[in-house]
Amino acid sequence: MNGRRLLLIPAALALACLPRQSSDQSEVNPGATEHGALERRCSPSSKHTIALLEARSPSEAPAEAPCGVALEFIEGELILRAVPAEGEPATPAVVLGRGPAPERCGEALERCELWGVHDELGPLVFVAERGPESEVPVQVYLGWVADRRLAFAPTWYGLPSIADHTRVGPAWALAPYACDGALALLPTPRLPEATVETPSEAVRAAAGRWSIGEDGASPVASGAALEADRCRPTFTAIP
Repeated sequence: MNGRRLLLIPAALALACLPRQSSDQSEVNPGATEHGALERRCSPSSKHTIALLEARSPSEAPAEAPCGVALEFIEGELILRAVPAEGEPATPAVVLGRGPAPERCGEALERCELWGVHDELGPLVFVAERGPESEVPVQVYLGWVADRRLAFAPTWYGLPSIADHTRVGPAWALAPYACDGALALLPTPRLPEATVETPSEAVRAAAGRWSIGEDGASPVASGAALEADRCRPTFTAIP
């Protein structure tokens, strides 16, 4: 995300967009202890890496991916690999999940930006589809993994708001939450209008737990049955 988009979308992610890697010499940032001392150095990511998904702090890094997760794009497929630490045996990096990108991103992802994090729910990837009017997205997808299968679900529903004659997306959107250790997509405010508008019927209907099958992601349970005090947001802000 860049500065101009942040001005148009007040609730844009606090996490910076992760840049595409241009060579196989790019290096994951080394981990650090609470006192700032280096804890481990991480192996370089491959030339196919387009984004790096990191835990919010070294102490939160999952055991299977202490150096984060590399998001690769190879022959039209997105692949999530655990980035190994330097000195580990020279074995292929563990594949956490794989699957196609949202179709509207184009064959080379030329119409989308991708970024995300990795936490107790596994890799979580946001994909913002660029619009023709401005740099504001026209749709944002969330990707996650189940049984090593990566799939995406749209998070924007209903009519978009307008700011300075530009469509800036809906006031409410779906956001990922950890509810009793499982992923749920719940309505979350993303624009100031959300203080005076209720979530649309479309976003309420799509809220709840989702599953990933052979045909992609689909909702399986209503968000109305989930207790908010048992759910933790996985992002501090959403796009």
